[in-house]
Amino acid sequence: MTTLEIHPTIGIARLGSSEEFHFGPQPDIPLPASLRDGLGGLKRQAARFRLFECTRDASGRLTAAREVTAAEGSIEWRVQLMNRKAASANFIGHGMRNNATGDDLKDAALIIDAGARAIAGASTPALPLDAGGFRGKPVRLGDIRTDEAGRLIVCGGFGVSEAIPPQPDQNGLNFADNEGWHDDTSDGPIEAVFTPKGGPPREARPARVIVGPPDFAPEIENLTTLYDIAVQVAVDQGRLAPAAKPSFVRDIQPILRRAVDYQWVTKAAQGHAGNRTGNFAHDWAALADPGNPPAIAQSVLRRLRDVTQDPVPAPQEANERKWMPRLHDEHNDKNVLTLTRLQYDCLVKWSKGDFVGDLDQPPPPELLPDALDRAAMQSCSGGPFFPGIECGRSMKDPATWDFSEPYVPFRVNPALRPGEITGGNALPWQADFLACTWDPQLFLGWWPAQRPDHVFTEASPTVPKFWDRGIGGELGDDGMVLNWHKLGVVRRRAGAAGSTVFAEIERMLPG
Repeated sequence: MTTLEIHPTIGIARLGSSEEFHFGPQPDIPLPASLRDGLGGLKRQAARFRLFECTRDASGRLTAAREVTAAEGSIEWRVQLMNRKAASANFIGHGMRNNATGDDLKDAALIIDAGARAIAGASTPALPLDAGGFRGKPVRLGDIRTDEAGRLIVCGGFGVSEAIPPQPDQNGLNFADNEGWHDDTSDGPIEAVFTPKGGPPREARPARVIVGPPDFAPEIENLTTLYDIAVQVAVDQGRLAPAAKPSFVRDIQPILRRAVDYQWVTKAAQGHAGNRTGNFAHDWAALADPGNPPAIAQSVLRRLRDVTQDPVPAPQEANERKWMPRLHDEHNDKNVLTLTRLQYDCLVKWSKGDFVGDLDQPPPPELLPDALDRAAMQSCSGGPFFPGIECGRSMKDPATWDFSEPYVPFRVNPALRPGEITGGNALPWQADFLACTWDPQLFLGWWPAQRPDHVFTEASPTVPKFWDRGIGGELGDDGMVLNWHKLGVVRRRAGAAGSTVFAEIERMLPG
């Protein structure tokens, strides 16, 4: 089966205060050294979409692919971004935000619709996505352009959040549902029609773009990512079959490495730092030998919740401070976040030596479309969805995904309206960013891989500091709504004796 497809299937753009942009994670393009422009503005993260002619087997597995560019004909892209947060259901309690009706015509003043825009050609300049508004106020949701090969580049908004009518007292806002507010996050479909020279037009399998808050630690991944959630749903629906034996390099080591990397963004993960037992990076070779399963694997399993049971119990470990990961679950209680069942099964097999020890001979690279899908979704949080960073609990719902034939993995159901994926997230997004820091009583965090709790600076590499220092306790003049873009970015740096550390850089606030 050969199909024309857009990849990544879900592209991730992120807000920034600058007109300039950089590309989000891609397997063939590194992140730039600086995420700020010459004036100190935080660059937006752009999602770049490419067109591929793909060959798949009956299960949907990709067997061959080649990119199709504007050199071979005309590519017309169609994009419709929408923000429907103010007309979505409340995350807390019942009812709709702003007493919305659920009817788009009646709720039009609450829905920011950038309109359906089309763009074609190579190196086409930016077209602003500014047709929408909120209660009469124009709101720009970003812009689109093409690169020299005719690929689509989508940039999102500028992190502008505001209450209309103005609210003189911004104190006391909750973390999710705030009447009268809007922001400029969004999501929507990406479509393409390719017309080869001398040939008939061909419609490509569509994709989706999600425009979310900035990622202030872009080289650190969440323990469970959006990609893990998407794989789990596809496996549950019988559309993907996991390997009989997991690969250490592809399936096990990433889970362990993500746990270790949390040490740089939250105090709650200091059990994975230094010479502590949880610093798995001390000796990867010992952990990757199936002939001698590591003893620590059983200790790890005792600290995790067993997702094979229903209901999922607390970990076997009696000391709650040793439960893993040190992240909230989706009910804001003392329980820790669960892994996906597939992730948990990989760790069980790791503990038994039932895995492929391929540390010295890693699996071959994925074909580019698959690698693009993985890179984009692995940069996003797969939990806790409370309500979420880039997207929410709906990503666990099979109805969110497209399982129609011919099956192409990880495509969003085209029946989902623009703006529905991000609609249930916090309004404004800065409210969640302000509130969802670590809990010093429970020693649990939320999304430190995107919104750090604690950081180490280059000037003070051994003393952790609060990442959000300098931000006032509310959303007002000295708060998150106006100053989010001045916070520091956590980036990889070379440490002593060839080690790797992560340090906060490019902070624009004092302290």
